[in-house]
Amino acid sequence: MLTKILITGIIQLTESVRNHINTHRYQVVLLKDSANWNQICSSLDVVGDSLVAIESYHKADFPEDLGLKYIYTYGVLQALFLLQDAVRHLSEAFAITYKPSQVLLDIRNMRNAAIGHPTKQDHKGQRYYNYISRASMTKNGFDLLRNSRPGQYDMMHVDFTLATNDQLQAITESFQQIASKLEEADRTHMEKYKDSPLEDIFHSAMGYCFEKISLGINSHSSVDREFGQTHISLVRDTYEKFKTALQERNELNSYTEFDLNEYFHAIRKLDGYLEGISKTMEDADARIYLSYLRNEHDHFVQIAKEIDADYRVRE
Repeated sequence: MLTKILITGIIQLTESVRNHINTHRYQVVLLKDSANWNQICSSLDVVGDSLVAIESYHKADFPEDLGLKYIYTYGVLQALFLLQDAVRHLSEAFAITYKPSQVLLDIRNMRNAAIGHPTKQDHKGQRYYNYISRASMTKNGFDLLRNSRPGQYDMMHVDFTLATNDQLQAITESFQQIASKLEEADRTHMEKYKDSPLEDIFHSAMGYCFEKISLGINSHSSVDREFGQTHISLVRDTYEKFKTALQERNELNSYTEFDLNEYFHAIRKLDGYLEGISKTMEDADARIYLSYLRNEHDHFVQIAKEIDADYRVRE
């Protein structure tokens, strides 16, 4: 039961890490270092795979077949070993100092003695030759005979349940360090922008701007056209501020960037029409572009609201 509880807790912590790295504002930074990104992803996968193996071992019946007994024994020890390596490399990727507890070091040495380097193991200046007692092999562990000098043998009992739970508790502590650092980075990011919501960039006079642009299109007065062009510039300035703000927050994903590029294209077209340098565009074309700007404006305001709401939730 304890093993299951500990595994569930670690899985929840890994999900919090995955949620962080898959959030665009953080992912865009992490992806700049592809080696580190791959180390993070590989480590998370190995953590998950190792936990699946460990959980299945503790749920399954121990086989009667001698060969499978060895496969099961080798497998669970290797899963414990890989889990340690994965958490160490994950910590390294997030620039967190990994300090394995004595419990983890003991489990690691036990794995090395039993299945890592049993035929010739050098440990702390001493050489060992190790033997798994075949008769002692059960689901709960085995006895390991160790020879370090002529005529001297030591017996070590390996308790899988105890070793697994001790390791999972130590791994939980390491994962909590990682999760805490990422949560703090998230809070710092939110704090930086909490007083400058994106929605505020779209001032209340945006509707007025669109009306003046419409007047410039539908009027043949040079004054109205110039006034319309002035308000096209105001719309462009607003959207340049919006794009810059998204970039500063690392919130400009490829979809929004594509939509913004289309929006700026429409602005340029209308600007050229009102200035009189677009000889092929007709009034009807200009009205279509303006309708596009009005309709898409609501789309971008909604994006701003959703991002602002996310930041408020995380405060």
